[in-house]
Amino acid sequence: MAVRIRAASLRDVPELEGVVGQHWKVNIDHLKELENPEAVLLVAEDWGASKDSREVVGTALMWLTKWNKTGYLVELAVHKDHQRRGIGAKLVRALAQRARRQGLRSIIVETQPYIREGIDFYLRTGFRMCGYNDRYYTNAPKTSRDIALFFSLDL
Repeated sequence: MAVRIRAASLRDVPELEGVVGQHWKVNIDHLKELENPEAVLLVAEDWGASKDSREVVGTALMWLTKWNKTGYLVELAVHKDHQRRGIGAKLVRALAQRARRQGLRSIIVETQPYIREGIDFYLRTGFRMCGYNDRYYTNAPKTSRDIALFFSLDL
């Protein structure tokens, strides 16, 4: 498997949305993100055995905020058949590289306490827990105890 990380293009959008759709409902307009100068949208591309068999197997989206020099990792997904092969970590490293070039100081990601695999992944890839918000989610009932955990990758 030869995986290459690169900037997403218009032709990648259906495939990358297919990867995201395996994990959750697609609620980001990736076409708009391609035009957004404050966004970095990457794909992980598997060339397989030949250069004729290109397949998008992962994607990552980061929003840049210049005022506090922080990137917000808002979407990271790897095709279910390609997980546990280091593709997510490659995407994070590529985002970190681009963030450094933009002069950012950190990348922040949010997850929930019950998403243990996600927490373990972020810790393995160099993120550290930096906070929580027990009023973050607006879709939860007022009696819900659902909280957001925040992790930071210092650059």
